[in-house]
Amino acid sequence: MKQLFKHSLSLILALTLVLGAAVISASAAPEVAEGYIYVREDFIDDYGFTRAVQFALNDAADHATAEAPYTVVVPRGDYEMRGAMRIFSNTTLDLRGVTMRRDGAGAGNMLRVGSEDKVDTGVTGYAYENIHLIGGVFDGGFGENTIIKAFHTRNFTMDEVTLLNEKEGHMTEFAGVDGLTIRGCVFENQQLTPGNYGYEAIQLDVLHPFHVANGRSEDLPMTNVLIEKCMFSDMPRAIGSHTAVHNRPHDNITIRGNYFTDMSSIAIQGHNWTNVNITKNIIENAPRGITLYAEPGGCTYLSSKLAAKGNTDSHASDAYQAPGKANITIAYNILTDIGTSADGYASYSSQGIAVLGEKLDTTSPVDGNDESGGLPPGDYYIDGVSIHDNIIDVRGNGIRLEDVRNTSVTDNEIVCSKNTVYPYDNYYGIVVRANASASTVSYNNISGAEVNGIQIDGGKGGKVNNVRFNRISNCGKYGMGIYDMSIDKIDDNDIMNTKNIGLFATDCTLSNVRWNRIRNCSDAGIWLTSTTTATTIKSNTTVGCADSDSFGRNTVQSHYSSASALTNFYIPWDVTDKVGAKMGVGSIFHIAPDVRPTNAIASFTYSSSDEDVVTVDANGMVIAVAEGQATITVRSNNNITKTYAVTVEGSGGVSHLTGKPAAPVLILGDADGNGVVESADTTVLLRRFAYIDIPYGDVTLSHGDVNGDDSVDVLDVSLIQRYLANINTPYPIGEPF
Repeated sequence: MKQLFKHSLSLILALTLVLGAAVISASAAPEVAEGYIYVREDFIDDYGFTRAVQFALNDAADHATAEAPYTVVVPRGDYEMRGAMRIFSNTTLDLRGVTMRRDGAGAGNMLRVGSEDKVDTGVTGYAYENIHLIGGVFDGGFGENTIIKAFHTRNFTMDEVTLLNEKEGHMTEFAGVDGLTIRGCVFENQQLTPGNYGYEAIQLDVLHPFHVANGRSEDLPMTNVLIEKCMFSDMPRAIGSHTAVHNRPHDNITIRGNYFTDMSSIAIQGHNWTNVNITKNIIENAPRGITLYAEPGGCTYLSSKLAAKGNTDSHASDAYQAPGKANITIAYNILTDIGTSADGYASYSSQGIAVLGEKLDTTSPVDGNDESGGLPPGDYYIDGVSIHDNIIDVRGNGIRLEDVRNTSVTDNEIVCSKNTVYPYDNYYGIVVRANASASTVSYNNISGAEVNGIQIDGGKGGKVNNVRFNRISNCGKYGMGIYDMSIDKIDDNDIMNTKNIGLFATDCTLSNVRWNRIRNCSDAGIWLTSTTTATTIKSNTTVGCADSDSFGRNTVQSHYSSASALTNFYIPWDVTDKVGAKMGVGSIFHIAPDVRPTNAIASFTYSSSDEDVVTVDANGMVIAVAEGQATITVRSNNNITKTYAVTVEGSGGVSHLTGKPAAPVLILGDADGNGVVESADTTVLLRRFAYIDIPYGDVTLSHGDVNGDDSVDVLDVSLIQRYLANINTPYPIGEPF
């Protein structure tokens, strides 16, 4: 039997502070054994649950260290709570099997870290460390105060905690925390009357008294946040922040593997977040799914204002500074029934995923209530965003990007339905606008957009490099609508059944518009207005459109007016040595066939050899269900088949399995990639720009574009022939590049 000992004197002193002159028998003290403090049931009976547990937590505060932490164990049972418990450094509170019920309206917090401070006195920095909650049910009883709070803390962890029945406040609120981990927790039934501010079940906040009562004001952001495998239901917003610090972002935030249902505002909303991973979440029935803002003019605080209010040090400049890399990844999420109801708190546009920067032309106004704002003018763009392999069922915008840089949108499935909440808004499958720049918008499958499948609007600046291999159908207006934008490549897109034009561009500068297949549109297949210039427009197919004509040069270059039979296709993308994929459980992978020849109008079906391992939908979105192996078969409408082996293992993302060793050194002019330049390379090039079947895909564009004009044409063939005839050329044909 473990030897027991008691810290009787410290307990008596603690009780005297909490209860005044009440005399507590030493025999009623909690029992301590090798770093564990066991709260006694008779102590709870005599002094009430809150006081009894607090005595144990105070004892842990007096004796626990980082090297010798304490665990307070509460006996299983159902308890009424009166007053808040306070937990301090190096303490674990084990509440497994414990249900706590708070009094209703007017009740205070149920648990908070540390002491209550004033706005300008008390602890600073990360004063409390290494705090862990295990299990327990916190029933808020619809009290109008946050259930759990932690400020000025390093390493706060919640495992398998349940929080229920909150009203007019957050379920949990964190500010100035470095190292927040919330795993396997349940959040349910949070009510908020419009006009109040406690939107989030998990609020990542700033230390300002309007938002955080009884905590000292300071410019500490939230850092190193992990929220995973939690469940959220019946609340306004599940995870997020509506406050931020200017030039000091909330950093390193991972939200993965969570389940959200029945939101009345949004599942995930962030302000000024960097180094973000939002992956493998399931969101069902919400006005909005995921939205990340830059530093909005409102709700963002100048560091100096927070420091002055708290009599603390400022750690960031109040001047405008160009944003650093945000490094945001939003991937493998499944969003369903988004935009079926209005946001209950403001008229936000219905949307699945949005990343929104903001440009301020003047100093932002200061809010008279919470003192936020006052940001200097400047472009608060978001730099570095990857949105890929998400499945989105939405009544509104599928993916919306504004004022972003270095962004890619790839391999997403977006199924749109008519929005009846805000029926006068214009909704798109993917919209890129307001000074936004993207490296690629490619391999997406979009159907049913109310207006355009892809809307790219550079009216306030911006550039998109590639718009390729998108499959777009059944749009209310255009398959693609492109306005005042510079785009390098609009290649290999498949557009069908639009109620107006398939591909429309005005006031644009386009380099290449090639190999697009457009069919059954109610107006022109491709229409480029007189204010649009394009370097190369060729090999596009328009079939079954009411008006297959297009503007200007498009009518005099080489195009197809009839469909061809599919002779071959490749999966995935342009690289033929990818023969399979390794997927983590919960990840998603899009198989997007690349058809040959270019004017082959093809459709595909997909099947899985083992749906207990992976499933695949009608658009080629493969979902990893459980560990194991399976084969995905892709079959064209004329019975050409390809197979793709999938191994599901672990919990990571997607990596490709290759059937060939690493590629050899690239040789300029070596179109077939065998390491030498020979007459076969000219044949490959001729077949490539005629779009006849070849086994090398777009590798020829890098190997065979010997004059560097970003296209493969007869001039490149002529130059290679000159090289083979030992006639000098101005290009280093036959040499590595």
